[in-house]
Amino acid sequence: MTAIEYRAWAPDSAEMRAEGDGMSFTGYAIRYGVKSEPLPFREVIAPGAVTRSLRSRNEIKAFVNHDTNLVLGSTRAGTLRLAEDDRGVRSDIDLPDTSYGRDLSISVQRGDVSGMSFGFSVVKDKWSDDYSERTIHELRLHEVSVVTGFPAYTQTSAAVRALPLLAKRTGVDVDALAEAFDALSAGTLDDDQAALLAEAVDRARPEAPAPEPEPVDLSALQALSDLLKKRDDL
Repeated sequence: MTAIEYRAWAPDSAEMRAEGDGMSFTGYAIRYGVKSEPLPFREVIAPGAVTRSLRSRNEIKAFVNHDTNLVLGSTRAGTLRLAEDDRGVRSDIDLPDTSYGRDLSISVQRGDVSGMSFGFSVVKDKWSDDYSERTIHELRLHEVSVVTGFPAYTQTSAAVRALPLLAKRTGVDVDALAEAFDALSAGTLDDDQAALLAEAVDRARPEAPAPEPEPVDLSALQALSDLLKKRDDL
């Protein structure tokens, strides 16, 4: 099963704003062409990466902080509408008349909450030759979320969820990884922790494909076959 990853956008990228009576709002769940913070590599989502996923008409829901118990809307019900443009994927959400829906409406109108995030799985990506940058060319969108913390376009949330798997795959101590990711989030990453994260990324890289075999000269093989046949006939 393909792992689900999570990314978040800072307020200046999400551009979330309340509309009408405040029980509806719009914001960019995904932005194209915006580089992530170094983790230690950078990541960017290519324009059109979500096109096929949106056309598939799979149900996508909107949550608060990725909490599936706090549903804000869904594409199937028409309370979540997703539209792609040259900037990314814009989401329009009609908030439910629930306690958390009303609370969120007030927070958005006050400007206390203005970040968005999304959950996805990678369909097609490409790394630079030195693995310092990753470009996602196609993804499958599973959900979008309004986030009430301090979002930034980083891999921290996805990485923390996957720490045990990452540690197992790379042979790096899980507690040391957790401390390094905490330091990365807090902006206090030291050289040793940065080196540890770089080592984990290096070990997690896909192996280089085997070189293509040299082309076989079929005429030479045929000549050899003829020589062997003549020898057998003697």
